[in-house]
Amino acid sequence: MEEITKLASKCRVATPHDVVTNSECVYTFHSPFTTEKGIVVNLTNFVGTLDELAFTNSSDTSSALFVRICKKRIPNENGEDETMAEPEAATKLGVGIDGGFASEADKYDIISKYSIAALQKGADDKAQVLVELPYDESTKNTFPMAVSQSADAIIHHAGLAVKQDLSAWELDDDPKPVSKYYEALPFVENGVKVSPNPSDWKVSSIGI
Repeated sequence: MEEITKLASKCRVATPHDVVTNSECVYTFHSPFTTEKGIVVNLTNFVGTLDELAFTNSSDTSSALFVRICKKRIPNENGEDETMAEPEAATKLGVGIDGGFASEADKYDIISKYSIAALQKGADDKAQVLVELPYDESTKNTFPMAVSQSADAIIHHAGLAVKQDLSAWELDDDPKPVSKYYEALPFVENGVKVSPNPSDWKVSSIGI
């Protein structure tokens, strides 16, 4: 914990406006699911990388704190939900709804594991782990407040993931409303026909 405390003053708390790469390595596109070591996210600049690339383009520092994010997909034992039909039994064109297709989120449980790691740049510029401690609800209060606040902000940040929730979707078959002005809307024939070929388009002087 001593090494972590020494580096705590360098930690920053990510805001919604900060770019936080907590879902993949910025250099290799490895994700927290790829290996058992997951990715590490710098608690100062919020850049997610693999251990060996943690100090790439960071010549201004020889050590830093990171939150390690590891995730694993576990097949859901309750995946055979009667409300989520198999492709041949689906009665609606939709995902994650009654009678629709099952979404990927319904098929797996995601197990997440976090830790705080103090890494140091080695002679070959590759990172070496000075100390690494588990980070969860039972241990977060043992870390300096600056560290826990920074780690929580990174873990819960939307990152670069799509913010719109598409876990459930259904085709909208409802008829589109018709404007009450539609029937009385006059159509004026101006005699101008627009060519489908853009190279034939010219600026008109009519009405100028």
